[in-house]
Amino acid sequence: MMKSFLSTTLDFAFPWACGLCGTGDTKLRSGAFCCDCQQQLTRPIENSCQRCAAEVGRFVATSDGCVHCRKSRLKFDSVTCLGMYDEAMRRVILSSKWSFSAVGITALAQLFASAAGDRLKQLDVDLIVPIPQSWQKRIVRRFNSAQVVSEVLSKTINVPHDVHILRRRRNVRPQKRVPVQQRMQNQQDAFRIRDAHLLAGKRILVVDDVMTTGATCNEAVRMLRSHGAKACHVAILARVLDGSA
Repeated sequence: MMKSFLSTTLDFAFPWACGLCGTGDTKLRSGAFCCDCQQQLTRPIENSCQRCAAEVGRFVATSDGCVHCRKSRLKFDSVTCLGMYDEAMRRVILSSKWSFSAVGITALAQLFASAAGDRLKQLDVDLIVPIPQSWQKRIVRRFNSAQVVSEVLSKTINVPHDVHILRRRRNVRPQKRVPVQQRMQNQQDAFRIRDAHLLAGKRILVVDDVMTTGATCNEAVRMLRSHGAKACHVAILARVLDGSA
């Protein structure tokens, strides 16, 4: 009774609104999003690339990659994502990343955990490692989106996450301001490893918010493998196909 009373009181003082469309109809409420918006954000992907998670045609074979990644030297073993970086996902991620609160990213991470939790458990990873921010970004942003997602996934699949083992060695130009063909080079030597002994023989899940060419995660995985990681998988909220992020 007390929980119901507190919930009613909070809803009266701070009326609920969907994090995507803004509707205030609590009858359609489903967590941070209304039912319709949640369905948009968790739209099933009929066929995705086994190598980079890009959505491809229904009957396209992707065991050796797809048109988006076949020419790339990707060092991670697989990519798991919540969805494609379409209009709905783009709006939520952009508004959440620049928010003063981590509520939006947390809500997306919870949707991700619910939709892909079983698949992530099957990867049998030993450690979750988020992509770190540079100190410049930490000044202007209130939180690291990748770290928020990794915290939620850590609780879901019951695997520890370490926010210190992967560090930024240098600041790089924002990927969206770099031509797609130069993004791998832009990330070269961008990371360093702390406490490398913790990686020996471990299966790692690298977490980020979005992925376009895979350059950032690829460089992180290269460093992790060079310090003894046995296998490296990637988990992201959204897969971008047009170079817009």
